[in-house]
Amino acid sequence: MNLRGWRRNRHIFAFASLAASVFISDLSAGPASAQGAFPFFDGEAAAPRMARHRRHRSNKDRIHRKAKAADAPLPNPGNAAGAVTPEPPLFLIVSIADQQVSIYNHAGLVARSMVSTGIAGHPTPRGVFTIIGRERYHRSNIYSGAPMPLMQRVTWSGIAMHVGVVPGHPASHGCIRLPAQFAARLWGMTKIGERVIISPRETGPVDFVHPALPTPKMVAPGPAETTVAAKTSAPLAAEPRLNPAQYAEQLRAKAVTEAAAAAKRAKEAAADVVSSKAEAAQAAKERDAAEAMNASALSRAEKATAFLEAARAGRDASLLVTARSGAVDGVRVGKAEAAAATYEKAEAAKDAAQAALADASARLEAAKGAFAARDAQLTDALKRLSDATAASQAAAIAETQARRRTMPVSVLISRKDRRIYVRQGLAPLFDAPVSLRDPEAPLGSHVYIATAATGDGTALQWSVVSLPPQAPEARSERKSRRAVDIDSGTSAQGPASGPAEALERVELPQDIRDRIAERLWLGASIIVSDLPLSGETGNVGTDITVKLR
Repeated sequence: MNLRGWRRNRHIFAFASLAASVFISDLSAGPASAQGAFPFFDGEAAAPRMARHRRHRSNKDRIHRKAKAADAPLPNPGNAAGAVTPEPPLFLIVSIADQQVSIYNHAGLVARSMVSTGIAGHPTPRGVFTIIGRERYHRSNIYSGAPMPLMQRVTWSGIAMHVGVVPGHPASHGCIRLPAQFAARLWGMTKIGERVIISPRETGPVDFVHPALPTPKMVAPGPAETTVAAKTSAPLAAEPRLNPAQYAEQLRAKAVTEAAAAAKRAKEAAADVVSSKAEAAQAAKERDAAEAMNASALSRAEKATAFLEAARAGRDASLLVTARSGAVDGVRVGKAEAAAATYEKAEAAKDAAQAALADASARLEAAKGAFAARDAQLTDALKRLSDATAASQAAAIAETQARRRTMPVSVLISRKDRRIYVRQGLAPLFDAPVSLRDPEAPLGSHVYIATAATGDGTALQWSVVSLPPQAPEARSERKSRRAVDIDSGTSAQGPASGPAEALERVELPQDIRDRIAERLWLGASIIVSDLPLSGETGNVGTDITVKLR
């Protein structure tokens, strides 16, 4: 390549070199180099961007300066004395208006960073989401394979958090761009199942206590959890109780053991089938050989019988001729003796053929019996394999369900749908009708998150995040106002309920409360909203999602 060609493509080499260095060091480089290594994200076409950057060097420099500033840490209690450690469960709040993301846990603010959300025409959806997938080296399947490092997915329709240029204003195609250094830090803190709240403007969690919040159900340990000390303790000693997470872990461990045992039995049954098939095939081969041998012996016996009959006829004819002649004729006598000898040989041959046929028939019967036994053995092995496979599949499903039970439970109470939806482990558990006091009055949208256990470990501490109403200018293009504006939280019936009143207006049957209590522990979230369940919520692989209008 000549010098002119190198100059024309130098930005490509620079991108490849910087990207490789950042990935090899696992994004541990300084803020400036890490941020500058990812100039093309969210599907912006590479060629137009490169041409634009060649024409507008000053614009490129300005964006990179803002990118460096975005990667610098914002004022954060986590950087000062008495820092808040990123102890799970965590939840994230993205403010569209402020272009920033805040990470919280039970102790308060853990970290904060600038972000870049969707531009006009490709807005970032607002509402309540969940981290439903993570991929360290992801490429977009929508925008021509654009690189999206440290991707944490919140919808399957293409919205995620990932490394990208953060110029200080909305610039993406809907995703939430993160500075490289912060994205690497966030990657190490978060996990699938944690809540992401995307708000029109800044909002934050408030510690919340209310008797209407569900209480986790403590259960007695199973046999696997009963220790020797517990068995030998005094009869009046209180038996330790397990919280839902501990009980779920006990179920998971049991399910893993049972699934492994069932898989082993299925593997052994499959090996038995292979062995039985080989034995049955060999028995069939021996049966076929015995049938061929018996057919050959039968043919020889039939030929020997025919030859004997012919020899008998020849002998009898020769004797008759000799008797009729009445004279001694040496020639005739010789023929008679020869015919008699032939007959004796034919008789001996017939006896041998019959004996061989009897032996071949016995061998055939034995081979048929052996094949029938091997075939029955194969049939039994196939049945055992079928049963073992079904048991292994059932055990695998039970293991999957047990693993899901270790993840946080999610609940949505929707005024729009008049239903309660309950999910866990990115899969549905159940849904049911729900009654509301003053059903026409707006509830607002409130997210209650179980952030910590109380001192004795039998109850939960909660935080609540109330989504703010939508700004009036965001609704200016609507053709008409409905009687109830679920975005603004106002209606003809008055303003939306606060978090306490919203809970008090929900009337849940006791059996539903009990079913939730059995699975309720840290990271659980309860959403009370005017809004319906979003279409982003599918069967498996998604969590409860609520989108603001």
